[in-house]
Amino acid sequence: MRYVYLPVLCFLVGYCSSVTKIETLNRSFTKPKFITPEPGESEPLPSGRDYKERLVNKSTPHFSLLWKQVPEGFSKSDLLLLEEKVLFPHNKLGLYKKAPKDPDPKFNEVSDLDLVLELSLTRSAERHSIEVQYKDPVLSQNFGKAIFVYQEEKEPVVKSLKSFDVFHGKRQLQPLTGSVPAYFAEVSSPSEDELRNYFTSSLRGNASVFSTSPGTTIYLDGVEVGKAPLLSYPLINGKHTLSFAKPGKDPVKRNILIRAGKTTRVFQEWSDDISQGTIVISSFPAGLDIVVDGQKKGKTQYAESGVPYGSYPIQFIRTQKDSHFEYAKAGIKIRPKQITSIALPISLEDGVGWESEEFWNLTSASPNFSATFPGKLTFAKNKDLPTGWYGVYSEDLIPDYLEAELVLDLVKDLNGAVGLSFTDHNQNAILIYVDKTDFHIIKFSSEEKEAPVRSSYRWNKEDELKGRSIKLSTDIEKKMIRLSLGNKTVEELPWNFETFWNLGVLTPHNAPVTGTPLRGLKIRYPDMVKFEERLQK
Repeated sequence: MRYVYLPVLCFLVGYCSSVTKIETLNRSFTKPKFITPEPGESEPLPSGRDYKERLVNKSTPHFSLLWKQVPEGFSKSDLLLLEEKVLFPHNKLGLYKKAPKDPDPKFNEVSDLDLVLELSLTRSAERHSIEVQYKDPVLSQNFGKAIFVYQEEKEPVVKSLKSFDVFHGKRQLQPLTGSVPAYFAEVSSPSEDELRNYFTSSLRGNASVFSTSPGTTIYLDGVEVGKAPLLSYPLINGKHTLSFAKPGKDPVKRNILIRAGKTTRVFQEWSDDISQGTIVISSFPAGLDIVVDGQKKGKTQYAESGVPYGSYPIQFIRTQKDSHFEYAKAGIKIRPKQITSIALPISLEDGVGWESEEFWNLTSASPNFSATFPGKLTFAKNKDLPTGWYGVYSEDLIPDYLEAELVLDLVKDLNGAVGLSFTDHNQNAILIYVDKTDFHIIKFSSEEKEAPVRSSYRWNKEDELKGRSIKLSTDIEKKMIRLSLGNKTVEELPWNFETFWNLGVLTPHNAPVTGTPLRGLKIRYPDMVKFEERLQK
């Protein structure tokens, strides 16, 4: 009977097991080492996967129209008339590129579009409303929304002017319909300033500049713009020259690349700042109050330069009306001449999407490897790489009850090896090495620079839609970390909750992945998510 009920049980839970344990790979791996690239080592270069990453500044946006929703049976001639009325105020702000009748996947890039106006038409009685979404043609980004409302005007037919006879049928003449639409009168529309703001946003990005000295003067393209730290300073897309100046020090210059809709972060460390550092504190989503050593400093994302070295308690606080709720607290160490950054991703749903770029740091300074976010995290190399690991690692994470899910592509779509790491500040680490078909788990102690594989697994059956998921969850009561492949828990290991953690998405020098290493990544602190949901009710 056991052979009868087992398939039924497997059916009820979805499937029995995602992976099968195989013979352990007889191999050792080196521990990933994260080295922050030195500033100014190379010129900024476009990724080649996002045509809006431009070296040359562009001042006039190119745009196109795309109808997303039209009522069934709506007259084509009336639709064209409404389209012309919507186009009129926009033509003053940019260069219109008419989309071809047949979809062309290269149209946006060839036309160098900066935004696509997605139109949705609804009608009620004699009124027609057109909702316009101003969208980035490459990223899943919306620059704004506008509503245009028109009134359909009709006038009675004057026979001598507005009707004529047509031959209809074999035995009699019948006139054309008794009335015709004369025009669409505008009822309401956004102001020109609103529309100009959407178009301007499609060409502008931001620069956030940090320095270990609070008195550092910042120049952009030769013009003084303020003192460090400088947060979300708007700049037109393209290449810019950034300069740092400080009394008694030679100016430092660096070239940066600004992509519209994104923020470029730049750090400057001075060699003589022997007693000061910089702190950068983030949360996802943003908006938490930050308290450092008992003093309220501001909201995330928060940055401060010139912080004396030493240890400080910090708190992440949610303020709602007159109530204050502590989400997390930790102790941080400010080190001289260094920038200390920590993050609290309460709920980071698309951890490899372009909006999460500020959450990651590049692992290596090699000019032959790049990790960029043209939509999603993308790896590229142009030459053979020196021995080591390449990719990105996260900001420091607060130690607490945390869940992370990383989703890989299918075997046929993975063109190299991927390493996924979880590391604490004492250099204890867990590495999951994926060589296309097999998953190998390695654990490093704080002293080990190299360690053997402790277990190996192979996926039983791939799901085209779901991909292959790796899940990490921490248990703060048991002081352990749980590792699952698909629906199977494969390891439960002791873990340190007294220091910060970080995640790494990596590829090795001898089997590098090019393209997107992950389909998706989610990070959340479940208890905080539940509390947020209760607050919103």
